Amino acid sequence: MQAPRSHPTRKQLPASRWRQRRQAQAPSGLSAAQQRQLATLHDISTLLAGQHAIDELCRSFLRHVMAFAQAQGGTVRILDPHNDTVHIIVHEGISEAMIEEEHCIHKNDCLCGAAVTQGVIQFRDFRRTDPQQHFRCEDEGFRAVAVFPISVREQVIGSFSLHYAQPQAISVQQHGWLETLGQSLGIAIENQRLIAREKEFAVARERSLLAEGLHDSIAQSLNFISLQVQMLDDSVRRGELGEAAEVLPLMRMGVEQSYQDVRELLVNFRTRWHGSDLEGKLDEVLEKFALQTGVQGTLHMAGAGAPLAPEQQLQVMFIVQEALSNIRKHAQASTVEVRVDNGRDFSLQVRDNGAGFATHLRDKKTEVQIGLRIMQERAERLGAQFSIASAQGSGTTISLALPEAKRQAA
Repeated sequence: MQAPRSHPTRKQLPASRWRQRRQAQAPSGLSAAQQRQLATLHDISTLLAGQHAIDELCRSFLRHVMAFAQAQGGTVRILDPHNDTVHIIVHEGISEAMIEEEHCIHKNDCLCGAAVTQGVIQFRDFRRTDPQQHFRCEDEGFRAVAVFPISVREQVIGSFSLHYAQPQAISVQQHGWLETLGQSLGIAIENQRLIAREKEFAVARERSLLAEGLHDSIAQSLNFISLQVQMLDDSVRRGELGEAAEVLPLMRMGVEQSYQDVRELLVNFRTRWHGSDLEGKLDEVLEKFALQTGVQGTLHMAGAGAPLAPEQQLQVMFIVQEALSNIRKHAQASTVEVRVDNGRDFSLQVRDNGAGFATHLRDKKTEVQIGLRIMQERAERLGAQFSIASAQGSGTTISLALPEAKRQAA
């Protein structure tokens, strides 16, 4: 008995062969041209479901749509609502002279502007238009043009045009498909805009945290140095060289503290990695911390859960680095312990045996509390619970608990 034959999946076949396979499996009543159109519609749907830069998305969309509609030229225009203008984002089969003239037009101008303003399909067969009415497309040798709105949530955000060297009838079914594709493109563009805003917001948050760290740690150190310089200046003016000699070590300490803070912030800010070796990265951080401070750290890893997503791992690393920075500057600790339990849930603890502090003071704007607040904000980004256990003379424990529901797949 022969084993059943396996059928190749989409990933096992080249695009051309997969398209031929789909066409061969299409209903037998469809013509070859209709089968090609269905295959092209499938390709467009796949394109719009992916993540692409907006210009790349529009260019690929236009090429597919031109092939679907058998057009010889085309444009995609996006509305600028602040200036009531529409701008050509991408174009195919159109001369640079025409693009130079029409790269930016008022939303009420020409057919492309009308499609945006009225939100309806515009179609012109230039053989049947008023001779007094002239369109720039005619100078390009086109004999017909169809313009479809690009919309999202019933709001028009642009248009795409199809230009024909010879008048061509577009069926009611094709009109419906092209109108639907305009709506799908609008949704895809809006999604990319939301993704871009999210990335921009993340960058702004990261810069805000860096700026806060610079202001709240380094600014304090520089203020301390400034006071010491004034004391040194006063001592020298009075001829009290003994006092001056006492101030110099304090100044040296302040300069060294500022140097360490700047170096630490720059290292943390540059930290970017896309692997899944959290244990290796934590080992590296603890090793650098030991070289910097002389305080040895130990790492305990438990659990066999899946790795966190790179962005979540990065936030965990930032929290550990901020915790170690607080320990270096304030704890006077001799040991540091980092514990990670990566099961279905994820948990992290950073514990030191240092001086500790009264947790009821943590809302006051001191340098140590600022570090704790930065860690709290990073935990909120993860969707994790953040807690602090500390008492004066008893060390401090920073805890992070990320439930399974908030974990992202790597």
